[in-house]
Amino acid sequence: MSYLHVTIEVNGVKLEVVGNYFKGEYASFDSQGEPESVEIEQVLTANGDDIGGLLGFSDELASHIEALAIEAHKDGVICAAQDAADRNREYLREMGETA
Repeated sequence: MSYLHVTIEVNGVKLEVVGNYFKGEYASFDSQGEPESVEIEQVLTANGDDIGGLLGFSDELASHIEALAIEAHKDGVICAAQDAADRNREYLREMGETA
């Protein structure tokens, strides 16, 4: 499980989603496995209003927001890894120039 805090856009409305991300598990001999998922704690508007309670009224909207949150979280993890690699290369380059 990892913390989830992403910004998504639904029909032109920007929303902040806060909750937890579960990576899921591959199937094995003794388990069917589990798909990746999110546990949404809050869905915030630009004004900071929590509209997460509305998800209970529409399964379609809830599924859509969950899918967008998973995608945004994965994109953020990939970007963070790329940024870390870039910083590491820059650091090594600087260390090579000063040595």
